Amino acid sequence: MDRRVERTDRAGHQVDPDGLGPAGRRYLGCLLGLTAAMLGGLGVWLAAQGGDHFSAIGRPGDPAWYRNFGGDSVTEIQDQDLFYHGIGRSIDNARQADVIILGSSLVSFAIDQAVMHERLEKPYGLKFYNMAFVGVASGEFARQIALRHHIRPRLWILNADDGGGGGNFFHRNLTRAFGADVRPIPSTKLSRYGATYEIIRRNLRWRFEDATRHWREALAGPRSGPLPRFDRDDRTGAADMSTFPRFLSQGNPRVKMTRDPDCHTTPDVIANARDMVRSLGAPVVLTFVPNFHGCLTQVREIAAAIGVETALPSRTDYSSWDGGGHLDGQGAADFTRDLIDALEQTRAFQGMRDNDDRRKP
Repeated sequence: MDRRVERTDRAGHQVDPDGLGPAGRRYLGCLLGLTAAMLGGLGVWLAAQGGDHFSAIGRPGDPAWYRNFGGDSVTEIQDQDLFYHGIGRSIDNARQADVIILGSSLVSFAIDQAVMHERLEKPYGLKFYNMAFVGVASGEFARQIALRHHIRPRLWILNADDGGGGGNFFHRNLTRAFGADVRPIPSTKLSRYGATYEIIRRNLRWRFEDATRHWREALAGPRSGPLPRFDRDDRTGAADMSTFPRFLSQGNPRVKMTRDPDCHTTPDVIANARDMVRSLGAPVVLTFVPNFHGCLTQVREIAAAIGVETALPSRTDYSSWDGGGHLDGQGAADFTRDLIDALEQTRAFQGMRDNDDRRKP
C-alpha cells in the first residue's frame, strides 16, 4: 500500500511536499550537478599538478619541492602531517637514506643540501636525508615518526641543542611553536583522513591567497605575515629558506656564543637521550648547530654519559641572518662542510665506510 501523504491547500489543490515545484527541483538539480562538476574538475586539476601529494603546490619544472609553510595572515605548516601520517613521498625517501639528521629549525637553516651532495653523497655513494622539523624543538616527534614508519638509516645525526631553556631536543613533549604561538602538534591527534583533509585545506587556502594577493594588496597594502613562505624537497628533506630576510645577504653578523659555558645537563635529559638512542636502532652521532643561546657543554656531557660520539665543527662563528639564532646561506654552506669534516673522523662513519669496502668485489 502506498502510504505517502498528499498535501492540499485550502482550495483542495495538491501541494508539492518539498515546496519547490518542478521548476525549483530542476534548478536545484542543475545547481547540485554544476557544483559536483566544479568540484570534480578541481580534483582532476589538482591531481594533474603532480607533486608530492594531492593538491601540493609544487615548483614549475620540479614538483618534488612543495609549499611547506605559508599563510598571509595565519601561518601553517604541512610536513608534520605529511611525515607523521606517511602522506606523499617523504617517508619513502627517508627510508632509503643512509644518513639522517634530526633537529629543529636550527638544522633546517644550517644544512646546505648542495654541499651535502658534493661532499657526502657523491664521494661515498651515501644518500642523506634532512628530517628536521621547523617549530619542533623536541626530538620525540621525529622519534615517533621513525618508529611508526620503520625508518632505519645506517647512521643518525642528532642536533643535541637544549633550546636555551626553550625546548631541549631530548625532552619528550609533543609541542610546536611559531613565535609566541605554542600548542600541541595537531598531527599526533589526527587520523590519516583528518590529516589529509587538513593538508588539502591548507593548499587550497594558499592557492586562493596566491590568486587574490594582487587585488588584496592593492586594497590593503602588502602582506605582513609572521613568517615567510618556504618550500621543502620530498627527495632530500631539504628546506629552501631563501625567502627569509637577509638569508642570502653577504656580510651578515656572525654567531656569538653568549651563554655561560658552565651550563650542564640533567639526569632526566641523559635518561631520555639514552632511551632515544636505543629506540632509533642505529649508530648515533651528536652534533651542535651554533646559536647564541646554545650550550656545547651539555652536548659533550650527554655524549659521554650515553657512550656516543660527537661531530662538532671546531668553530662556532658562522654567519647568521637573524642575529645569531639561525645560520644564513653562507653560514649553512660553511657549517655543512665543517660538519662533514668532523663526521669523517668518527668511528661510526668510518665503520660504515669499512662495511661498504668489504662488500665490494
